Amino acid sequence: MGFARSLAPLLLAVPAGCASVATSDGERLSLSSDEFRAYVERVFREQNRVADEVAFALEAAGDPRADLAAAEQRLLDACAGVNELATARRDQQPLGLRRSAAAARTVPQCEAAAQAANALLESSRGAP
Repeated sequence: MGFARSLAPLLLAVPAGCASVATSDGERLSLSSDEFRAYVERVFREQNRVADEVAFALEAAGDPRADLAAAEQRLLDACAGVNELATARRDQQPLGLRRSAAAARTVPQCEAAAQAANALLESSRGAP
């Protein structure tokens, strides 16, 4: 909850109604809405959880898995904007309207990358 509130000043700078994104389930959220801030927090937490699990799985694998390493890189790349928002807020450094909006629009790609990496982890746990 604190994370969503912490992003509020960055995301409220986006004019209401002029920008929205579609979540992985197709719901359209205005970048300035409370729902979007909750969505950002949920995606941020999930991508961190999945990134940790992928890192531990790669470390535990004696032989590096190319598919898992590639999923980790896709996750890092896709979530760079979400992490930029979080870092800017933590450091109390404004990103500016355009950078904030551009970073906010990457949340669905981060969500998709986290879901894909998580699915790969799940399938590898089920494999012998």
